[in-house]
Amino acid sequence: MSLTKVQVTTTNEAVAAVSNLLVELGAQGIQIEDQLPGDQVVVETYVDAEADVQPLLGHIQHALAQFADYGLDAGAATVTTQPVDDRWTTEWEQYYHAERITRYLTVVPNWEDYQQNQRDQQLIRLDPGMAFGTGTHPTTKLALQALEMSLRGGETLFDVGTGSGVLSIGARLLGAGAIRAFDNDPVAVASAQQNVAANPGMQDIEVATNSLLDGILGTADVIVANMLAEVLHALLPQVPSHLAETGQLILSGIYADQLAGILAQLDSLNLDVRLTLAHENWRALVVERKGQ
Repeated sequence: MSLTKVQVTTTNEAVAAVSNLLVELGAQGIQIEDQLPGDQVVVETYVDAEADVQPLLGHIQHALAQFADYGLDAGAATVTTQPVDDRWTTEWEQYYHAERITRYLTVVPNWEDYQQNQRDQQLIRLDPGMAFGTGTHPTTKLALQALEMSLRGGETLFDVGTGSGVLSIGARLLGAGAIRAFDNDPVAVASAQQNVAANPGMQDIEVATNSLLDGILGTADVIVANMLAEVLHALLPQVPSHLAETGQLILSGIYADQLAGILAQLDSLNLDVRLTLAHENWRALVVERKGQ
């Protein structure tokens, strides 16, 4: 597969937010070049050269323009592209290895011969070739940690913006029952379906193309969403009608400066934060209805 390199020139302050943005948009790996004058940093990722990259570039520019609303200085915020040697698609694999993400969960690339070394260790097998979430990004780690702390076994779960399917697979390993995963990108859905199929005992996880929870019937004991804050804002009004009365909502992808806005919206929806998790400048929340 031929690739196009996408480069975003930004600042050290905005590196984490830009990286998360690109991951959420389907980044094929992230590289950071910080040996530049002043505070400039280039965040690089890769997309299929045969795809129409203009909508992607427009989405990146639109998101970068909103960083200031959250107190982030994105600097030059320029976006450029260039073709890439096909060999990169396999050469980068040497840099991606198994990683223990939580107490029980370890993410392992499909091509790595990795054996469990502890009885309670659970393996999530992923092919991150399209990199819709390799499990190693801070926001994904936080979401998996929150799931590990919240699940007790047998819960129904909605995974909104599933990406690679890593959260659905992790949730099943942690004991969740019926799982429905959604993403508005058909390529992400195909990636998630492949990853689900590659992990034993996951075949009944439903993965479908859908925009947030639009048109979804029924409720879930747990709703998990690892997405940019601007997308979480659009999701939250849908939560009360889809969350079981004693259910839990897990949100990740929230940059520290965006937390206040999310908290205010949760309060307006009669939802209460039970637990806050932090990793670097990222935050994840475990939420329930007020009065539980």
